[in-house]
Amino acid sequence: MVTIASGGDDRNSNRPPLFSIIIGLVSTEDKRRVLQTLEALRQQDGQATYEVVIADRRSDDVSREISTNFPEVRLIAQPPETDLPQLRTAALAATRGEFIVVTEDHCVPTHGWLAAIAEAFAGAPPSAVAVGGCVENGVADTALDWATFLCEYSFFLPPVAEGSSTVLPGMNVAYRRRAFEKIDNSVLTRGFWETTLHPVLLAAGHTFFSSNRIRLLHSKKFSLGLFLRQRYLYSQYFAGIRFARREYLRRAAACLASVLLPPLLLLRMARQARTKHDGIKHFMAALPYLCLFVVVWAVGEMRGYALGAGSALAEIE
Repeated sequence: MVTIASGGDDRNSNRPPLFSIIIGLVSTEDKRRVLQTLEALRQQDGQATYEVVIADRRSDDVSREISTNFPEVRLIAQPPETDLPQLRTAALAATRGEFIVVTEDHCVPTHGWLAAIAEAFAGAPPSAVAVGGCVENGVADTALDWATFLCEYSFFLPPVAEGSSTVLPGMNVAYRRRAFEKIDNSVLTRGFWETTLHPVLLAAGHTFFSSNRIRLLHSKKFSLGLFLRQRYLYSQYFAGIRFARREYLRRAAACLASVLLPPLLLLRMARQARTKHDGIKHFMAALPYLCLFVVVWAVGEMRGYALGAGSALAEIE
């Protein structure tokens, strides 16, 4: 644990920290970005304490550097084939904090990130078991950088809606520990929590809360090849788990309807960009790449509906 205000080491305390931050170490490109993530956590404003638990399927030179230079971090080695939901679930099991904070190994929090999460929980209704915020582009050098960001996170560009929400970003979200009390591990391991856990929490009568003060930078530098592969895999995974295997008619109908996805996705991104600061400018610059991305998106969903998710989830980073 680390006291945020001083950056001092408080690991010898028997008291649980306020925040438990869980990360899956998976990135194969820009893989040193996690060091920037951990350094940003040391620079947090406020007086709260935190712990970092990283489930690591890489076990590489960056893992060793984390062990050496960030002794406050707990690394849990996992087999190379472990998928991200399984990594997060393994990390969750090792936490002690009151609030479980989920981010990714290429996301960099702003200085007031943890303080804003605490403020959001304090101001949210008692029924709120999760809070989240906005996502900014931390790698914005080229049109490709903007395209990879907008394809995934245009909805969460600031400003996001303040207050009660049913949609929170999967890598800028914090949960009360009690949110997991009645959740079976199968819910946590079968897919990304925004698609598996969140619907279960909402159906149980819990609520979510969104705040623009909870700001995070998405800072992964993708090559074109890696992003196309990742977009394809995620689309295959999403479509593959959407319907049961025996729902042949629904799968067939969705597969055929996927041909309509490219224009619909572009329209949705454009509408979202219009509500964001400089959003349309970045959208237009990224448009040639986005046209390619949405075609790959549609093809991935077609495969998922037709053949299932396969091993896609284990290959997503």
